[in-house]
Order: sequence, then C-alpha cells, then structure tokens
Amino acid sequence: MASSSTSRPITPLPPSKTNNGIHTSTVGGTTTDNVMARLSKDFPDAESLNRHQEIHARLQLEIMDVREEVNRLKSELKRDQDPGKMSKIQNQISQLMLQINVIREKAAEAEAIVKSITTDIQRLDTAKTNLTSAIQMLERWGMLKNAHSQLKELLPTKRYKDMSQALSAVTHLLTPLKPLSGIPAVSEIFRAAETDRKAIQEKVAVEMDAFFKQDPNRSIDRKTVAEVCHVIDVLGGDFRNHIIERYLQLQLAEYRRIFRSTDEAGQLDNVPRRYAWFRRVLKHHDEEDASLFPASWEMTRLLVSNFAEYTRSDLANVLGKSTPAVNVLLDALQATLDFEAGFARRFDMPFEDITANGLTSRGGPTTVKWTISSIFDNYFNVYVDAQDRAIADMLSAYRGPRSRSSMEGVMQQESDAPVPIILPSSTELFYFYGQTLEQCNKYTKGDPMRKLSKVFAKWLKIYSDDVLMAGMKRELGRRSLEGRDNLQEVKNACMILNTAEYCQNTSLQLEERLRDKIAEEFKGDISFQAERDTFSTVISSCINTILRELETTCDPAFAAILKTPWMHLENVSGRSAYIVDLVGSIKQVAEVVRSRVEGKKYIRNFADKAVGVVITRFTQSVIKSRPLKKIGAEQILLDVQAVKACLLDLPEPHPENSTNIYTKYVTKNTGQLETMLKVILAPDDPPEGFVQNYCLLIGDRSFSNFQKILDLKGTPRTDQQKLLDIFLSVTSTNSELSDTSFLTHIDMDPPASTTAGAGSTPEIIGRVTSPVSGSGIFSHHHGSSTGLPGLLRSASASGEGYDRSETPKAFGEFRRLVNFARRETMNPLGH
Repeated sequence: MASSSTSRPITPLPPSKTNNGIHTSTVGGTTTDNVMARLSKDFPDAESLNRHQEIHARLQLEIMDVREEVNRLKSELKRDQDPGKMSKIQNQISQLMLQINVIREKAAEAEAIVKSITTDIQRLDTAKTNLTSAIQMLERWGMLKNAHSQLKELLPTKRYKDMSQALSAVTHLLTPLKPLSGIPAVSEIFRAAETDRKAIQEKVAVEMDAFFKQDPNRSIDRKTVAEVCHVIDVLGGDFRNHIIERYLQLQLAEYRRIFRSTDEAGQLDNVPRRYAWFRRVLKHHDEEDASLFPASWEMTRLLVSNFAEYTRSDLANVLGKSTPAVNVLLDALQATLDFEAGFARRFDMPFEDITANGLTSRGGPTTVKWTISSIFDNYFNVYVDAQDRAIADMLSAYRGPRSRSSMEGVMQQESDAPVPIILPSSTELFYFYGQTLEQCNKYTKGDPMRKLSKVFAKWLKIYSDDVLMAGMKRELGRRSLEGRDNLQEVKNACMILNTAEYCQNTSLQLEERLRDKIAEEFKGDISFQAERDTFSTVISSCINTILRELETTCDPAFAAILKTPWMHLENVSGRSAYIVDLVGSIKQVAEVVRSRVEGKKYIRNFADKAVGVVITRFTQSVIKSRPLKKIGAEQILLDVQAVKACLLDLPEPHPENSTNIYTKYVTKNTGQLETMLKVILAPDDPPEGFVQNYCLLIGDRSFSNFQKILDLKGTPRTDQQKLLDIFLSVTSTNSELSDTSFLTHIDMDPPASTTAGAGSTPEIIGRVTSPVSGSGIFSHHHGSSTGLPGLLRSASASGEGYDRSETPKAFGEFRRLVNFARRETMNPLGH
C-alpha cells in the first residue's frame, strides 16, 4: 500500500513551519483549508480510521520527497549565486564597452576622411547649379527681349490674337526676373513692359467701348472682339473685372428701368414677367455674345447671378411695403422656384451655388449662398395666416353656442343608409391638413412649415374642445328637453369616441409626415402629444356618458328592487320580473356599443366600468331593501346569477367555461355580493353554526361587520345579543381570522343614486362617491361613542357597528374584558 502511494505525482510546496515532523504549506493563504481537505479525503468515514498506520506511512514518504526537493533547490541556488561567476561576467561587460568605444572613434575618423574627399565634389555641384541658373536666366532674358520686341511691333496693329500671346509671354518671363530688377538693364525692360501694358489696356478699352455702345452706323467685327477679350484675360486683375461688370450692367440696365419696385411692372403679380424678360435676354446672350468671352469668365453664370441679386432686392422691397394676397404670393413663389429649378438643371448645380459670391468655377470655393425664393420665407406668414383662417371658416359651422352639431347630418340620414363610424368633419379637417402640408412642402421646408404645424396643433385642440366635447354637451342639453330617443345619446357618444380615436391616430401620422418633410433644425419642434392627450380626455368622457346612459336605463329595474317585499316572499319562483328589464337594458346599451365602437380596447374598457356600475347599484338596492330574510336572499342570489351571465357577455358573446381575465373580473365583482347573500340566507339556528358559517365565508372577526349581516338578515334585537356573544366567543379564540373584509366598507345607508365618475372602475369592495352626497354604499361610518357602554350601544345600532379595523385597540380591550368575565363566571374560584 505504501509503495503504491509513493508512485503518485506529488506537487511540491514551499516548506513552512514543521510540526512534529510534518511540513505544512500555504497556498494563497489557505493552509487550514488544504489540511482539512486532505483529512476529509484520507478519513472520509469512521471505517477509514482503521487505516491510520497506512496513511501515516504514506505521509512519511511524501515528507521525504519534499525534503529531497528542497535540498535540490538549495544546491541550485548556491550554484547560481557563485561570486566568481559574477566577477567573470562583469569583466566581459567591461571589455565589450572598450570595444564599442574603439568602434565609435574609428567611425568618426572615417566620417572626417569622407567629408574631406567630398568637399570638392560639393563645390562642383554648387558651381553646376549656379551655372545652370545663369544659363536659364540668360535664355529667359533673350526670350523676353524677343517677346517684348514682338509686342512693340504689334502695338500699332489690331492683331489682337498675336498681341495676347506676346503679352502673355512677356508677363510669364518677367516673373522669374523680378529678383534681378535692381540691375539697370532689367529695370529698364520692366518699365518698358509696364508702359506697353498700359498702352495695350487703353487700346482694348477703346475696342470694348465701341462694342458696348453698338453704334448702328458702324459694324462690329465680332471676331476682333473675341480676340480683344483674350487680351483682356491676359491683362487680368481689376481691368478684367471692370469689363465683365460693365457688360453685365449693360445687359440688365433695361431690366432695372422697367421692373423698378416702385412701378406697376415691378409688383409681385408681375414676377413671371421678370423671368420671361430675362429668358429673352439670356437667349440673345447665348446666341450672340457668349462665344466672345473666354470660358473661364463664366459670363452666363454671372449674368444669372446678377439678375437674381437684383430680383431678390426688388422682391424684398415689394414684400416689405405691403401684405400681398395669398394667391399672388404663391404664384410669385412658384414662378421663382420654377426659374431656379430650370437654371439648376442647366448648370448642374444647386441654385445657391450659381449665385454664390466668389465662385470661380463650378464646385469652387464659396462664401455666401442664397436663392431668390428664400426671401419669401420672411413673409410666408401670410400663407400660414390664410390657412388658419381657412380652417376657422371650415369649422365655424360646428363651433359656438348657436352652431349646429357635426352629428346632425348623420342623425338625419335614412335608416337604411350605412351608419358612419366617425364624424365627417374630422376627415375633412385632416384632408385639409394633408393638402396644405403638401402645398407648403413645395414652397419651403423651413420656419414657415414649423409655424404651420403650430396652426395644425391649435385647431386640433379647438376641434377636441369646441366640436367633440361641446357636441356631447349640446346633445345632453337636447336630451334634457326632448327626452331619450332609442339610445341616441349612446350612439352619438360612440361616434364621438371613434372620431377622437381617429384624430388621435391620424395626428400621430401627421406628426411623422411633418418631421420627414421639415428641415433638420426644426424637427425637434414638431409634436402633437398634448393634442393627443386632449383626445384621450374626449374618449374618457364618451365612455362616462355611455355609463351614465346605462345607469339611467337601468334605473326602473333598480327601483323595482326597492318596491319588492323581500321579507314577505314565501318561495323562490325563478327570475324576478325586474331582472328581465335590467338584463334587457344592459344588453340594449351593450349591443349599441359593440356595433358602433371601432376600438376593441374601448369596448373592453366600457365593459369593465359597466360591471362596476351595475354591481354597485344592485348592491345599493339590496341593502336598502333590508331585511331580506332567507327566501328573499335566495331569490336575489338567483337574480345575481342572471345579472352575472349578462355582464359576462358585455364585450362579446361569452363562451362557456371561459377563464379569461374579464371572466375573472366579473366573478370577483359578483362573488362578494353572492357571498354576502349566502351568509344572509344561512339559518341562525343553531346560532353556533351560523357564526361558524360567517367565519368560514366572510373570514373576519369584525364586530360591526357581523352586526351588518344581522341587520340585513332582519334578526330580531332580542336574538342579536345571543348571536353577538357567541360571535365574540368564537372569534376570540380563532387567530386565523382577519380584522377586515369586504363588509368593512359597506355603507348601510347608501345614497339614492350614484354616477360613475370619469376614469373610475368601481367594484363591490371599492368606494363609489356620489356627486351629490359625497358618500357611497362603501363609505366608512365611524362610531362616536367611546368606552364599553358606547361600544355596546354602537353594536346594538342598526348597521352602525364599531369597526374593529378602525379601532383595533378599543375593540381588543373589549374582547379581553369579555373573555375575562366569561372565565370568571365559569370558574369563580380561579381553579
């Protein structure tokens, strides 16, 4: 066994302290963990203790192996730390440094030798460079003299083509000789060249003056003019710019005279005439003059740019003096956009690049970019205001106290005609929005479109408040005078709900379209979220109106519950007569909602709230009809099942055995009422069984809640005290009962009626507040008496019990007092 254990690989560990001949090792600070792990491995159970001698022998062998490894490592360390070896290495390093220094010195000597050898060569190279420059300068000097002599010969003649070539040669040859201008001969030829340049400039100026004046008695040689332009191009500088500017002014002089902003021809309605006039001028320029000028002058582009600048200035003056009519403004803007688009295609560049200052060639550098049409942006409020007025006129028929409802046309349709699901005025409004947006997008994408979006938002809010919400109020007022006609109010509310949902969804699409079309810097200002919130408020009001109509429709059935003598019923005879009316009324309203409301989520929202309204009113009527007695409770329990079946079908026909969320919701709302009725119809004899049944079904130990059941049941006052004593006795020893239940919030004196509030979903547990009295059937009633006598008086009052959930301390003290008295009575000696 020992030999086999020594053959296993052993991981050597650095030696540490020795304890009884056993070396311990520390790896990562976990010595104790390693020891415990080894012990657990060697002695996994009690039987392994019998092998301790074998394990001891194996450990001894491991210790020996570790000691041998330690000795080996010590010898290697001693050998590596030999002082003689280190001294030898240092000597070798010193010799290497000496050799490096020798090599560095020899390299410096070699560099000095090479430098002395190449000095003469460098001198020869410098001499060669200077000689080459001198030769080139002499050649240029000779060429300059020849070119200058040719130029002087051409001065008296009209050979402008040769003159431009000679002048160009003289100009280029003078530039390298400028550093030698201090030499008299060179200085003299510089002065002579400048004199000749001025003479040529005067000569071509005379030729161009004759061309500009266009004397009808003297024909113009266009070939000569073209050659003169080449000479002017060589002269360059301010003189060339002067010739270009003069030509442009001459071409547009008549335009400035005819279309002055103070004359009739210069008004906004004559903008198309401006562009027609310029196209005629440009046609003449293209056919007659364009070929005379060098291409580098970009004379055609500059002519368009100057015309655009004059036109922009004139339009700014016209627009600034008076407010134009919208159609005139749009016609002028459209003509301007067409003009700009045409020349953008011709020059294959944006129009702002055509008019940019400092543009030397297509795609060259620019400093300022502008268009003629951009001047209209500052005055486009005229268009925005016109759209504002147009929308106001379109909706004026549906706004104001004397306006007709937008639903009147719908109500007057024949019965066999298809029923519209939304108000036509909403589709008209958004159609107008779409048309206006597309029209505005053709003219501008900047700030005017942002202002137009504000107009859209303004009228969406007005449509929500003054048409939809006000329309519902007008319908309510008409109903109060004319009476209810076939649930017309519910139908109108459904149509307004659909319209509000349509406006909500379409406004989101409108917002996205605006963001796609508007300039990038204005995208963050586009939002109709506030307007969509107002349509959400309209939808909520529509649902509340339908619920109000549902409650009004069910009022006769709830009144019939109060008139039924429940305590005198002798037997259960199927469904009560009022159930037929109640279920019929609920189904009538639900059918209208399902057939006319487009959004399924709103049908479900109506159903959820309708359940709360019906169950709340039903419970109020039952409580007011107390006492119920057993037969009455059984009859009402049967009626509740019919109401529950009707409520399950509110959003859509309800399949049997369905377990969806809505089914659970209805079951929860009706289940507590059913539980209360089951407790009421339970016999109170034996009384202990009645109390146990209460604890099982209700599950609380509230004294006041038990009192409410006794009042609803109609238990005589003489029998109530015994039941209350048993209730206190049973609940005092049952710790599993809670302090409250759904009965805690039941109001035993509910108001005459309740109206579903906006956005509420009342349940039998919740509190529904009446807008008149401020309290519902689920309101809390607090007792005013304190102490034991007051609590007893409260317990004997009709449904006004002292609630343990509200005063747990006082009720607990009373319970302990009763229990203590009961124990003392049963065991007076304390044994």
